[in-house]
Amino acid sequence: MISRLSSLSFRKQIMIAFGLGIIALATLASVVTAWVTTHQARKLLISQGLQVTENLARQSVLALLYESGENAREAVKATLAFPDVSHVAILDKEGKVLIEEGAKVAWHPFSFHLKERRAVLAKETAMHWHFVAPVFSHEQEESPFMPEAPPPELLGYVHVAMGKSTLLIMQGSIFGNNILISLGFAFIFLFLLNMLVNRMTQPLYALAQVMQQAEQGATGIRAEVKGPKEILHMAEAFNQMMAALEERDRRLQEQKAALESEVAIRTQEIVQARDAALAASRYKSEFLANMSHELRTPMNAIIGYTEMVIEDLEMEGGHEEMVEDLRRVLNAAHHLLSLLNSILDLAKIEAGRMELHIEEVNLSELIREVTDTIRPMMAKNHNQLEVEVEGNGPLAIDSGKLRQILLNLLSNAAKFTQEGKVVLRVKQRPDELFIQVSDTGVGMSQDQQSLIFEEFRQADMSPTRSYQGTGLGLAITRRFCELMGGTIDVESAPGKGSTFTVRIPLPVGRVEAEAEEAPSQKMLPSGEPSVLVVDDDPAFRDILVRTLSQAGFR
Repeated sequence: MISRLSSLSFRKQIMIAFGLGIIALATLASVVTAWVTTHQARKLLISQGLQVTENLARQSVLALLYESGENAREAVKATLAFPDVSHVAILDKEGKVLIEEGAKVAWHPFSFHLKERRAVLAKETAMHWHFVAPVFSHEQEESPFMPEAPPPELLGYVHVAMGKSTLLIMQGSIFGNNILISLGFAFIFLFLLNMLVNRMTQPLYALAQVMQQAEQGATGIRAEVKGPKEILHMAEAFNQMMAALEERDRRLQEQKAALESEVAIRTQEIVQARDAALAASRYKSEFLANMSHELRTPMNAIIGYTEMVIEDLEMEGGHEEMVEDLRRVLNAAHHLLSLLNSILDLAKIEAGRMELHIEEVNLSELIREVTDTIRPMMAKNHNQLEVEVEGNGPLAIDSGKLRQILLNLLSNAAKFTQEGKVVLRVKQRPDELFIQVSDTGVGMSQDQQSLIFEEFRQADMSPTRSYQGTGLGLAITRRFCELMGGTIDVESAPGKGSTFTVRIPLPVGRVEAEAEEAPSQKMLPSGEPSVLVVDDDPAFRDILVRTLSQAGFR
């Protein structure tokens, strides 16, 4: 109920509150006035009844002395003639009725023990007052010759019953008149209050409508300044606020236009810078790819000549120290070639020239080759390698990139683990290839984990780092995984080792290779086996010719 009233308009709340209060006050005033007036009338009627009863008692002395009701009949009839007197009776002192006139009543005065010597209200019922007065013989006047006068003698009683009809009629009339008068004043007051409330609320409603228009986005609106002083202040404050808001909006529009123009210029500059950066990155990648390819050719020649010299020196004998130096050169050349291959792979990926070569792979055989390759590195740091393989069905995947992923993860684990354990887990599932490499090495912090998959970034980039490398291994591993639609994650903590997890969805996109037509046997020369050597690098071509000649080819 209270919530409903609170949701009504301010005008209705005032009218309801004041209306209920005024009606309640009018009703209370009517009741109190009627009660006070009725109480005064009741006292007056009771006093009148007592006086009538006293008069009847004085007129009933002779009738009681002679025990003859006829002597008091005129007095009884005169008493009945008074308003509201409905019953009159005269009784002797034993209670015998000498005379009785008027309506019958159920109450007998002898059921009441009278102790007074004057008229009293003996009983009051819903419709009557019962008055009783004792009747005494006439008192003798005091005389100096009779110091002890006998007390008056009780002769009997008179009983007068007076009805309340006049009081009840008066009471109802007074209450009704008071109610009507009070309600009349209440309605007059409410009418005046309604006029006052309207004068106060109409400007408020007008101001509220203007505020709603402002809320809906209307501009240039102003509130009409009229009404009571307080509402005038509100309207003036609203108009000032609207003027300030319009001025602010105007400035904001100007700033917005300026910002949009500046943003357009900056956006154009950013687009140009982005295009330039992309072009530079593409040119860099193409340059790295070309340069890496150009560098690999002489590096292969260096490796080839070094291997040939080592073979010649070993055949001659006595050049052990020189052979050992050449082997160091050969190892350095192989390491440099591996770096060049990594840079070439990364450049191809960035330039969009890296392709997948899908083929059937024997997973167990490939893992065996990888572990055989990595075991010397494991032994160098006194690490134990454990391999767990589940599933050995046919697998269609790019074997070269899968091999590179395994080698990079295992070599990384072997490098950062000393006298520990490295575990390789491979699971071939119907929908994915699961690879996990765990180690007990130094581990990494969260900040280091966010860097290791970036190109040329390592967990420890300080000049005094303990572990060497270019920082390309894990970056290329991530790129290979993404190229095959897979993901790579790492979990690690300092001093608790690291776990790298690779998931590659199966099947990987298959690329069917076109079958090349075999050369006709008629084109093959007869006699000694011959090999055609074609290479744009004379040095590498010379190495191939010398190697094939030693093997018996022409």
